[in-house]
Amino acid sequence: MKIFKAAVVAACLATPAYAVNCTFTTECFESEACAETSYEIAIEQDGEATKLVSVAETIPVSRGGSDSARVYVGVTDSAFHLLSRNADGNARYTTHMYQGPMVVSYLGTCEEPS
Repeated sequence: MKIFKAAVVAACLATPAYAVNCTFTTECFESEACAETSYEIAIEQDGEATKLVSVAETIPVSRGGSDSARVYVGVTDSAFHLLSRNADGNARYTTHMYQGPMVVSYLGTCEEPS
C-alpha cells in the first residue's frame, strides 16, 4: 500500500496545478508567406511559477495582463519568447531568435481546462 500511495503522490507532484493548451495552425517565418502548421504549447501554472512547455523546450515565463488579455514573456539563451492570448482564446506566439536575428510567429488558439 505504501508503494501505491507514493506513486499517487509522485503523479500529483508531476502534474501542473493548471494548464492551458494552445494549438497553432499558422506559422510565419520572417518575411516569407505564412503557411499551415501544427504546433502545440502548454501554459503551465503551478503556484507562482509559470512556464511554456513544448516538445522542444520548457521556458520559465513572467505573466501579465488581465482577464481580457494575457501575456507571457520568457528569455532563454537562444531567444526571446512572447505569447499573448485574449479571452476568446485567440493567441499569437512569437520567438525572436538572437542568431540571425530572425522571428517566427504562430497564430492559433488556447483553450482553458474544462
